Amino acid sequence: MSLYEQVKRINEAEYTINRLIYKHYKQYLNSGITTQQAVVLDIVYLAKRITVGDIAIEMNVSSSAVSQLIAKLERNQFIKREINPQNRREVFITLDEKGTEYFSKQDYVEQQVADKIYSKLSSKEIVELERIVKKLREIAMKEL
Repeated sequence: MSLYEQVKRINEAEYTINRLIYKHYKQYLNSGITTQQAVVLDIVYLAKRITVGDIAIEMNVSSSAVSQLIAKLERNQFIKREINPQNRREVFITLDEKGTEYFSKQDYVEQQVADKIYSKLSSKEIVELERIVKKLREIAMKEL
C-alpha cells in the first residue's frame, strides 16, 4: 500500500470521527457562526486580548476584512472592543459573554470526547498518539 493510500485512510477515519462527534454534540457546537468567524474567535481566545491589525496578520487578510467579521461578532455579543487606556487610538478585542460561552461548550465537548473515546485507549497509546500528532504539527508548521 502506498503512503498516499495510507494517508487517505487516516484522513477518512479522522473525518468520520469528527463528523460523528459533531452529529452527537451538535447542540453544543452549533453556534450559528461562519468558519472565518470561528477562526477570529479562536485567535482572540488564545491571545486573550488582541488588536484588529494583529488578527489580520494572523489570518493573512486585510484589517478591513477582519473589521467586518468583528462587527458581526460584536453585534452578536461574541466579542467586544475595548479602548486601550494607554493609547486611545488602539482598540483591543476580547471575548464577550457569548464568546466565553462558546469556548465553555467546546471544553465540555472535549471532556466528553476524552471520557467516551480516548479513555478506551491505553495510556501508552495516548502518549504515542500525542507524540505523533505533535510531530506532524511541527512538520506542517515548517513545510507550510
